[in-house]
Amino acid sequence: MKHLKLFIMAAEKSGDAHAGSLITALKKRFDVTLTGTGGPDLRKHGQVQLYDIKDLSVIGLDEALKKLRFLFRVKDRLIQELSENRPDAVILVDYPGFNLRFAREVQKLGIPVIFFISPTFWAWNYKRVYKLRDYCDLVLCIYPFEEEILRKEGVNAKYIGNPLKSDIKFKCADRDEFLAKGKFEPDAKIIGMLPGSRKREIESLLPVMINAAASLPEYEYVLGAAGGVDEDYIREKIKGTRIRFATGLTHDIMKYSDVLWVCSGTATLESAIVGTPLILLYKTSFLTYQLGRLLYRLKYIGMPNIIMKRAVVPELVQSDASAFNLVRYTEKIRDEYESVKSDLKEVGDFFPDTNASETAAEEINSFMEKIAVEKTAG
Repeated sequence: MKHLKLFIMAAEKSGDAHAGSLITALKKRFDVTLTGTGGPDLRKHGQVQLYDIKDLSVIGLDEALKKLRFLFRVKDRLIQELSENRPDAVILVDYPGFNLRFAREVQKLGIPVIFFISPTFWAWNYKRVYKLRDYCDLVLCIYPFEEEILRKEGVNAKYIGNPLKSDIKFKCADRDEFLAKGKFEPDAKIIGMLPGSRKREIESLLPVMINAAASLPEYEYVLGAAGGVDEDYIREKIKGTRIRFATGLTHDIMKYSDVLWVCSGTATLESAIVGTPLILLYKTSFLTYQLGRLLYRLKYIGMPNIIMKRAVVPELVQSDASAFNLVRYTEKIRDEYESVKSDLKEVGDFFPDTNASETAAEEINSFMEKIAVEKTAG
């Protein structure tokens, strides 16, 4: 089996998970050695991690500014590592604010750069297209319209499908098992609470969800938490409420709940693909929000709504993300339940049933073979 020495730059939980799935697919084709940054998924594959996603993840402009000096040090250290131990390729996973600047420095070293999961240039900062063209040798897209736009701009882009659909995994065989595991009654109506994976998201949204839950006693509640969150903080906050706490069952909560309250991000699209009615919530700092209003080019912030070009999912943003509104929209979903589920089915149908990680691995395989041929010819 051919050996492939990779440097992977993943800085968020979702990026770590997607990169982990990609490496699983690549290991069918290569003997892979990994160095870089990441979290538990890449660590399981034996990656030598120079930084953990806990250190690198940021949310909002003010948090990014606070970490700016640290991120510059990160970039310098990683470039030094690449100079001393040159890999066959660098794979940058999402995280465009840092990764596009990092790509420029990597390109100067003459190391091939693969951007896995193209930035949403069509929503934020179209000029990123030109950075992808100038600094990246291969860009892997997860939305079909991206490839056409990027290719017209001279980017070597390939559409691979969306990894979310194939990465959604359930641990419970059916709803009955889920209810039994959570010690719910067989006829329970359940609201799943997914307040985010970052501490700041949880601190902003969990109190809103707790207050709303107190006004909807006809439901049972389960709060899902991703690995690495501050469980002690969550347990303390929900003490004395009827809210159950579960770790490692996020996708099951998405599937087997009747309604979901979800922090804006990857989980909103996952929930829509699964087909469970949901309400999106988002709160950030005043500075970040005001700047976002100036730079953001689209009407919606949730991918289900962006894809469908209409509000199939309610979006409660900033001051609108209140317990009062959360209760109001939950009751509205209850009254229009089948119509809402029909809209969400269209979101799931938007994505083909393909294995994006396998497709991405095959594109990388072809790309590396092309480089090998060019080196031999040179």
